[in-house]
Amino acid sequence: MYWKMSIDLSYPLVASMGLHDPLDGLVTYSQLQTTATEAPDDSGEDLRAKIGDMADMCKGKNWTTDDPLGIGGLLSDAFRVAQLMVKGHFAQRDLLGDLLEASLVGLKDFTRGNSLKLPADYRLAFRELGLSIGLGAVERLWKLVGRNQQAFGEDHDLKAQMEALKQYGAIREVVDQFWLQSEGQESEGWTAHRDINMVMLATSLSPDGYLTL
Repeated sequence: MYWKMSIDLSYPLVASMGLHDPLDGLVTYSQLQTTATEAPDDSGEDLRAKIGDMADMCKGKNWTTDDPLGIGGLLSDAFRVAQLMVKGHFAQRDLLGDLLEASLVGLKDFTRGNSLKLPADYRLAFRELGLSIGLGAVERLWKLVGRNQQAFGEDHDLKAQMEALKQYGAIREVVDQFWLQSEGQESEGWTAHRDINMVMLATSLSPDGYLTL
């Protein structure tokens, strides 16, 4: 799997594989397969073989990272997995707990570094905002599990993980408010990546279009 392809997908721009690429592939293929299954004309491509390939690549992986964008991606993927579980279209049921556990380890390491106290020029907005989006997914995951107990059963580990993750919820407002202010948006760190920063900020402020299947 290539980390980055050309716009027309004809050749790789980066030939190596990112840490979470197989995970994103598994969840995205599963989401597309679910959409195709639910389509009235049933005209979508059968992606079950590709899902199997991604599942094999995910076996035994350690998803832990202290990168805020990576942690946010794990939390967003966890919410997508949970939604697919509610629909009955996700076979790797243990993955949800693995993603939440990896997120907790990563959050402990990230907060220990105290990088949110640094000046704006030493920070990357889009990476921090990725974490903010993921923490928004935690709020929605909590509600989803509460409304669909039958899909998750009495999973006490899952409940404990969600309780632990909720303790990091305040980070979301800290990040969003910082990058909404002129101090953040006038910094070189913001202007150098303005396009992606603006997209990520907008998504963090209104994440449902991205997070909800």
